[in-house]
Amino acid sequence: MPRPRIICHMVASLDGRLLTERWNGLPETALDLYEEIADRLDTDGWIVGRTTMASFVPAGEAHLASGSQANGTIITRDHPGAARGRSLAICFDRKGKLMPETDDVEGSHLVLVLSEHVAQEHVAYLVERGVSVFFAGAEGNNIASAIERIGVAFDAKALLLEGGGMLNGSFLEQGLIDETSTLVMPVLDGQSGIPSIYDYQGQLQGRPLELLGVETLAYDAVWMHHRISGG
Repeated sequence: MPRPRIICHMVASLDGRLLTERWNGLPETALDLYEEIADRLDTDGWIVGRTTMASFVPAGEAHLASGSQANGTIITRDHPGAARGRSLAICFDRKGKLMPETDDVEGSHLVLVLSEHVAQEHVAYLVERGVSVFFAGAEGNNIASAIERIGVAFDAKALLLEGGGMLNGSFLEQGLIDETSTLVMPVLDGQSGIPSIYDYQGQLQGRPLELLGVETLAYDAVWMHHRISGG
């Protein structure tokens, strides 16, 4: 089974910045367009990084292995939970910082992707609460394998990638983004250092795009839908 199709769906200023609280003068209701477009894309779930998920789920210190687990052979296995017809809320939490109380996030089933260095006690904590747990290699960077196994476990055909910029950049670097869905708001940020749509921390070549569609929406927002050439 091929991996799920990945659509990077983001809302940004005209210069690609992501911090919506900086967008003075833009009505809050304008951001509702983002969810409306997401619904149109009709996917099986969404993917975010730990910082974004921490807005929905309690977080604490890293839960990394120590003692015999850290020094010995690491044995990990995935723990798919029960989605029960819900969409998937997938988060890459490499160090095991998130401490969810249930498997439900805004009506979606929580799926955490960890590194193999996360303590087994923390894995057991997550599984006891119904959270699905998958592993992405020793450092948590084997994104492709994890996404493919999640797709198989839940029969997921398409997923939204919704940031932050560093996670988006990692997916882009590994050739895992098939399409982009970019909602551009009529505002300029202009401040250097503000997170942007793609923030890969390393060397990365540009990717050519094929325009699938463009629409002017309410509030003078513009939605652009692209396919990454070769994706």
